[in-house]
Order: sequence, then structure tokens, then C-alpha cells
Amino acid sequence: MQLIGLLDCNSFFASCEQVFAPHLLAKPVVVLSNNDGCVVARSAEAKKLGISMGTPFFQIKKMCQQGEIHAFSSNFRLYADMSRRVMTCLRQWTPKLEIYSIDEAFMDFSGMLNAETDAFQRKIVETVKKWTGIPVSLGVARTKTLAKIANHVAKKNGVGFFTLNSLGQAQEILSVLPVGEVWGVGTRSARKFMQQGIRTGWDLLNTDPLWARKNFSVVQERIIRELRGENCLEMEYLPAPKQSIQVSRSFGEKLTTLEDLEKPVSSFLVRAAEKLRAQNSLASAIFLSVSGKWTEPPLFIHTDKNSDKTDAPPSSIFGWKTSSYQDNTAPTGTYYSNSVTLPLGFPCNNTSYMLPLTLKGLRQIFHPQIAFKKASVTLLGITSRGENQQIQLFDNAPTQDTQRSIRLMETLDALHAQLGKECIVFGTEELPHPKNAPQNTWKSLSERRSPNYTSDWNDLPEVH
Repeated sequence: MQLIGLLDCNSFFASCEQVFAPHLLAKPVVVLSNNDGCVVARSAEAKKLGISMGTPFFQIKKMCQQGEIHAFSSNFRLYADMSRRVMTCLRQWTPKLEIYSIDEAFMDFSGMLNAETDAFQRKIVETVKKWTGIPVSLGVARTKTLAKIANHVAKKNGVGFFTLNSLGQAQEILSVLPVGEVWGVGTRSARKFMQQGIRTGWDLLNTDPLWARKNFSVVQERIIRELRGENCLEMEYLPAPKQSIQVSRSFGEKLTTLEDLEKPVSSFLVRAAEKLRAQNSLASAIFLSVSGKWTEPPLFIHTDKNSDKTDAPPSSIFGWKTSSYQDNTAPTGTYYSNSVTLPLGFPCNNTSYMLPLTLKGLRQIFHPQIAFKKASVTLLGITSRGENQQIQLFDNAPTQDTQRSIRLMETLDALHAQLGKECIVFGTEELPHPKNAPQNTWKSLSERRSPNYTSDWNDLPEVH
């Protein structure tokens, strides 16, 4: 009999900050998005104050200055390492682990006779808290969907663990659970279910699966069967390769020159290519986009107010976007957005080949009258290196990476892993700054970022 556990870290980003600032335990703590723009994580105490996800920082800045709330800039390097420690801890109970997200993991307890006992589940919750400092909740059930619901109960019951193993329990819980909160039911599907009178999880459980498949999709059919205790979602012990890889960021300051813009775009491409190689994949194209605001919108003259004729060039040339209520033949809006798709010519993951092509594309969409605020690099057409690739007989480019280039990229990745990302950089990237020197102007604002306590010798906490 299959038995699945879902372990979820409570208020994970905020909990990571509290681990190394114990005086903030039981205090309102929030973590901010890139550029310190809005709230992306909250401690339980912050939630009680009514702070919601996405709250703009300026709305709570005064409360932070008065000490009512403690705000931190995102420190994903710290959070990733703390996540690794939590997942490593879980493997002592089962090697069959599916890491679902940075703060969640499904655990396969099938065949373990004591997995449904309070003693077993309490041991897991308490050990993770003791070894990592991160509070967690554990839900156990027959299927992934039910384990998600059991975890929801575990977060609220004050114990930290819960087993959902009977129809009576399911009815009691699902009868008060809105259908939109069932794992896998999106906002649009929830709206359609409610139009059909299906308002709770219990209503959904009692819905005909074949009707759901016909009127919705096979996904909704599987959710219903999972609610009934049928295993439809298999454990995925190895993460599936990503079909696209994106690195995107808003800049700390607006960039107005091509040279300044090349630095973040280069960095984004380098990071994306590293992720591509990490999953042993190749990309076939690069999608590059930039956005910002006009400093001096281009001028043009309408030849006739009542005519469609104008001397303005097509908007695709300048890349402007206007609000829906504006004359969309005219660049009256100040927002600029433009993009370009760059075919690689052959499947590739070699940064030294992809970077010059990306910068060439950047020059195509750069405009000197734009103050750029954001850029994004996305790798498309991703395939596994082991898949058969069509040979481009009439292309001057090689059909595959040479052994020399493969070894070069492997060496680069190994050095970055051992010595840090800034030990070797490409020439168009920002050169490393001394530790206490001003940061790169394009990097996101992070005035409240905590040290990298667990991954940087210079940031190790001191005990006096």
C-alpha cells in the first residue's frame, strides 16, 4: 500500500532569517522581493498583522522603522543552502524523496509499518527543527493530493503532523475546504466548478471523474481520483528537465548605455547556460527581452487627424507599448518593451558561443533614448544531450559541441562550484568588486540582505 508524506517548511524564507537572528523568534518578519519591492514571505506573526503577499514595501516601511516589523531583502543563496540541509535530513527516513520545491518534499513511506504513528511523525518534525532550526509540518496520506490536504491540517493543528487515512476524516476536512484550495485546481477551474455548484473539496470528491475529464481535463479527473484514494500521481525521484530556462531581474538603477546594459545581460546568459549544463541539456534558441521608459519619446506628426496615415514608423521598430485607452498608433506612453529571438543554428550549451550572439541581439533592440529597468534571457528548444539531433549538413556551424569546448565548460562550472561565481567571469560581465566596495549599479537593491551564514567563510556568525 502506498503511503505518501508531504513535509513543508513553515514560512521558509522568514524562518531562515530567524534561525540566525533568534531574537526575532515570535516576532513579525517579512522577506522582500528583488529590488526590495514587495513582500514575498511572512512569518506567522506578520500574517496576524494583516500583511498579505505582494504588499508593497513602502506601505509597511514606517512600521519597519518603528520596529513593529523586521524586513529582510531576499537572500536566495542562504535559502537554497538551508533547503539542501533540510532535504538531506529527510533522507535518513526514506531515500525515496521527491523535492517538489525549495521548501517542500514528498516522502515515500510505502511499506513502513510505523509511518502512520504519532511517534514516527513527531520524530521527523522535531529532528528537522533540531538539526536545521527550521519549523516544519508533515502530512501523511494515501495519495499526493490527500497528503497536501493533510499537511494543510498539520500547519493549523498546533502539533505539526497529521495523518489523513479515513473517509470520515476526509469528509470533515474537505467539507469546509473551498474547491479552489485543493491542490491542482487553478483559479479558472475553481470558477467553473463553482458555476456547476461544486464549491468544496467534498463536492469535488463526489463529482464524476469522467464528467470532469470531458468538461475540464485529465488533470481534474486525476485530482478527483486522488481525493478518493486512487494513486494517479507517481513519485518523481529525479526532477524533470526544464523545457525553458529563464534568468530575469529588475535593475537597482536605470541603465542608459549599451555598455552598462551588456553587463547584466551577459551575467543572465552565463547563469542560464550554467543551469542548462547542470541538467545535461542543450538549447536551440535564445529569447532576449528588455524594458524601460522613454527619456525622450520619438516625435512624429499626424498628416490628418481623421486619417490612418502618419509619418510614425511601425511600433515594432521602436518597441513602444501604450495603454489600452491610448491611441495605439502613437508612442504616447512612456513604457518601452522589446525582444528578439536568436536561433543558435545547432543545439548548444557553450557559453562562449551563446554570449556573443546574445550581445548581437541586444544591439538590435537597444535604443539610446531608453532608461532600461529590466532584462530577461530565456533559453528555448531545450533537449537532452543524449537525444538524437538532426545534423545540419548545410550549416557552417558545427553540429555538436567539440570535446574541447565540453571540457572547457566542465572546468568553468567546477571552478564556479568550488571557488564561487566571481572567480572567473566573461569579459562583458561586471568585474568582481572588493567586499566593501559599492555594488554594481544594475544589481537589485538589497539594502536589508542578511549575511550568507552557511556558505561564505567571511559571513560565519560569531559567538562571543
